[in-house]
This record gives sequence, structure tokens and C-alpha cells, in this order.
Amino acid sequence: MTNDERQIAMENALEKLKLLTAWETEPVLSEIEVEDILNASSIADEEGNEPENDNWTPTYDINKAAADGWLIKAARASAMTEIDPPESGIVTSQIFDNCRKMAAIYAAKCRMAVRI
Repeated sequence: MTNDERQIAMENALEKLKLLTAWETEPVLSEIEVEDILNASSIADEEGNEPENDNWTPTYDINKAAADGWLIKAARASAMTEIDPPESGIVTSQIFDNCRKMAAIYAAKCRMAVRI
């Protein structure tokens, strides 16, 4: 895989992660945070190449990344306890609960790997 192909694969995964985490919806994630979350979810490719290997094909546990993103959003929402905006009926604790539920949905789909 060429460097350009690797870059395209990473960008595609990044765009998918942005969608899965609703990254621009409050509480927001920055582009750098989304990139860091994606990089932290790097896994060995189909040929067993680890991310540090020059022959690695970009491969990610996108569900783990999405779960991590939603947990960060939940942490940010945890400090919110008021109705926002006032009179709207949107209780920010509901945002926290929703973020935790989304994290749980994606965590349940995470790839399990055991190395022997």
C-alpha cells in the first residue's frame, strides 16, 4: 500500500468516526481529539502487521474509537446540571445519559482480540 493509499484509508476512517460520534454536536470533540481517538484504536491489519510496521494497512477498531469518543463527550456533559437553554425542557443530565448509552452501544460492538 502506498503512502497516498494509507492516507486515504485513514481519512475515510476519520470521516466515519466523526459521523459515529456526532463530533460537532454538543458536547463537541475537536478534530485533533477525533484523530487521537482513531489512532488509539489502531489494530493489526489482516496480514498481522502492527501499526508500527511500514507494511501496515490502516486498520482500526472503529467501534472502540466511537465508544471512547462518546465517553469523552459524557465526561464533558457530566458537569452540566441545568436546563439548557432555560425553558427549553432539555435537561443536560439527559445529554450525559445519552452519551453514556451511545458509548455502551459501541463498546458492545468492540472487536475482542486475544494474543497468544
